[in-house]
Amino acid sequence: MSDKVDLRNHIDCTQGKVFLDGEECTDATSYSIIFTPIISSTKTLGHTGEDTRWKGHNIKVNLSEYRSKPWLKNAIKNYLENGKTPVFTIQGMDMDTQSDYYADYGGQTVTVTGCVPIGDITVLAQDVNSEFMQDTITFAGKDLSFSGGKESEG
Repeated sequence: MSDKVDLRNHIDCTQGKVFLDGEECTDATSYSIIFTPIISSTKTLGHTGEDTRWKGHNIKVNLSEYRSKPWLKNAIKNYLENGKTPVFTIQGMDMDTQSDYYADYGGQTVTVTGCVPIGDITVLAQDVNSEFMQDTITFAGKDLSFSGGKESEG
């Protein structure tokens, strides 16, 4: 039995930033960028399995933040007055310099363009059991790009 312990420095999810149209969301509490492949599967005679491939994708961004700026209200007002769909660019950054991932691969920035809010948007809420107004917004994204980090080998 070995006395050597494999201690790992996992990624600390609090060590990052998120930007909405280039402005840091300083009151963000969480965000996630999710890529979902759209698949197509076919079956052929003589084979018991399916052949599957990606034929497209969906991109979704979830952002939760304490309400401290009127960007949501302004987007809704602009839509109601002008009929213009609000479209944003969201950028997330992984910056945990103490993690093994960062040491091996560097930090990473993911940018999602063409982000349109989908789902319910709370315009006003009051609750005696809550302390601070927090919004959770889901966006459908159009394009996704990666930058930063070291090139992965092999």
